[in-house]
Amino acid sequence: MVTRYGIASVEGMAAGTAVLLAKGASPEEGAPGAGGGMTLDEAFEAEKKKFEAFSREGSGETAGIFAAHLEILEDPMLRETIEGRLADGLSPVDAVRAASDELAAMFAEIDDEYLRARADDVRDICRGLSDRLSGGRSNTLDNLPEDAVIVAEELFPSDTAEMDFGKVRAFVTRKGSVTSHVSIIARSKGIPALLGVDIDGIGTGDRLLVDGNTRQLTVGPDEGAEKAFFAKMKQLAESDEEDVPLRPAGTPVAVFGNAGSLEDITVAIEAGAEGIGLFRTEFVFMNASYFPTEEEQFAIYREAVRRCNGKPLIIRALDIGGDKALPYLNLPPEENPFLGMRGVRLCLKHPEGFRLQVRAILRAGAFGPVRMMIPMVAKEGELEDVLRLVKVCTEELEREGVAHDPTLQVGIMVETPAAVLMAPELARKAAFFSIGTNDLTQYTMAADRGNPGVAPLYNPMDPAVKRAIEMTVVAGREAGIPVGICGEMASTAEGRRVLASLGVDSVSLSSPRQISKLKQK
Repeated sequence: MVTRYGIASVEGMAAGTAVLLAKGASPEEGAPGAGGGMTLDEAFEAEKKKFEAFSREGSGETAGIFAAHLEILEDPMLRETIEGRLADGLSPVDAVRAASDELAAMFAEIDDEYLRARADDVRDICRGLSDRLSGGRSNTLDNLPEDAVIVAEELFPSDTAEMDFGKVRAFVTRKGSVTSHVSIIARSKGIPALLGVDIDGIGTGDRLLVDGNTRQLTVGPDEGAEKAFFAKMKQLAESDEEDVPLRPAGTPVAVFGNAGSLEDITVAIEAGAEGIGLFRTEFVFMNASYFPTEEEQFAIYREAVRRCNGKPLIIRALDIGGDKALPYLNLPPEENPFLGMRGVRLCLKHPEGFRLQVRAILRAGAFGPVRMMIPMVAKEGELEDVLRLVKVCTEELEREGVAHDPTLQVGIMVETPAAVLMAPELARKAAFFSIGTNDLTQYTMAADRGNPGVAPLYNPMDPAVKRAIEMTVVAGREAGIPVGICGEMASTAEGRRVLASLGVDSVSLSSPRQISKLKQK
């Protein structure tokens, strides 16, 4: 019996039989048995049809994921990057692989965890193109046992598209992200998932026990371990039947959605979200080779407002760090971008660019309820500088006779210990608080959530994190401003019990399935 640890992408418990997903290398272009690979145009068209079919045939959440894949596939940046590598003399297959590495690296360097995980989507898309060009074909997941635990180096959404989820009990991978689309699919299906696991030595047919609650994988359990495991499963199932809503009495907690694209907004609203509690704007800047103009940003934010159908939209200011994710900003590399020039620090360092975003958000507010949220605030002075800029931009638009929201509410993400300690002072200036539990946990515990070695430390239920949340809620309540939770904390019964005891005003979730579930409580 061997015990290993990982990062819980999706909590829960499952026992089953290992199915090792080994990706075979695609044949080289023109190699014997390559099956007469397609041209680049044919490969793009075939992948387009595939993702259209996956989007059309999938459930609401899965459909949205493959719709996002389709957006990346049709983004001129992908085709232009591939053609640039072709111009360098690479073969079509090698050009696709080089473009995949280049674009995935660009996403992977972003501070925002959700957008960083889009690197997986780029690799998934380019892998499909490469297979089309070479005539190669990845292994499939046919003939699964009834209790399959899928074990792989990494999984991509395309791997799951035709998977028989009636037979899948859990995912275990060496690589991956808690915000990857595969993790989102696992959450939508209620399948436990462990990432960052040492899978060496695990073979198809091995007996596995997956405990997402303790981040533990047991390989080849003995009889005693099996008995204790199933006893715990039974106890948790009985506990879930006695689950409590977010607030047992009084005003119900609002359930919002998180969105990193326009398509995400549509999916969240259709799932029943009462608004968008976090609209990440980084995609607007990443899809451009220059700093987007005010008009370009305004068009996207206005469309986001339209898709909310009159429900509130909280737009987060640009949250990209100093790691050259945006080449046109000429940012120097940093040893630790998580503690560097990111969030509000970067915005204030580039006031002219930030001014364009603020004006675009103010103008979008003329078309529906819009609020602006400032990330990574650690000092009162940072919020004061933002509020002064908003005032200046408001006065400019007023003089120009341009429609805008003159009463735009500006709030902050509470995700640094400094913001928690200064919460009473910040609450007197902010219109609302949104607690970013992911980063707050990471910074409070000094534990990288993507590092399996410190996985036991990264725990939103740790007393230190719960105390930080409570301090923030109390400060907001005393100042009379709403306090929300931005993260997946409300997606577990334990997290809901903690939040119910604290009395938060709203939660914002990435999973449409969880949104629908909480709306029914």
